[in-house]
Amino acid sequence: MIPAQGWVKCVMDRKGFIAVFETAHDRAQISEFVASWLERFEKVEQVIPGMEGTLEVKEPSEIMWEPNLQFRVTNGQQFAWAYVSLEKRAMETTGFQDAEISFCLEVLLELPGVAEVIDEKNQRRLDELEKAKII
Repeated sequence: MIPAQGWVKCVMDRKGFIAVFETAHDRAQISEFVASWLERFEKVEQVIPGMEGTLEVKEPSEIMWEPNLQFRVTNGQQFAWAYVSLEKRAMETTGFQDAEISFCLEVLLELPGVAEVIDEKNQRRLDELEKAKII
């Protein structure tokens, strides 16, 4: 038996951000988010409420509404999950650390009404926002 040589250690570091918005999300604002993603990225999928799996969203009118929504935004090999709730001011995104800007951060850029974006590892700031009942 020959030992394996040339193994490459591939560590995929998970990354996440929380965006705080100026106002609480309503259907119109979430529809704007999806429209922005559809313009800028290859594909948007929504987790099917109450089921496992996703369906592609080709236009905002196809959103399956429920209080807590989950979307997967993809662009080539990159993807990010976005978690957003009606009547809340925050959106969370998760993905993997990329060589350049994390795609899960890029998904938040250019969205209307973003007041602040916080790295999920900034526990001090997250505690402040939670104490203020913003997140």
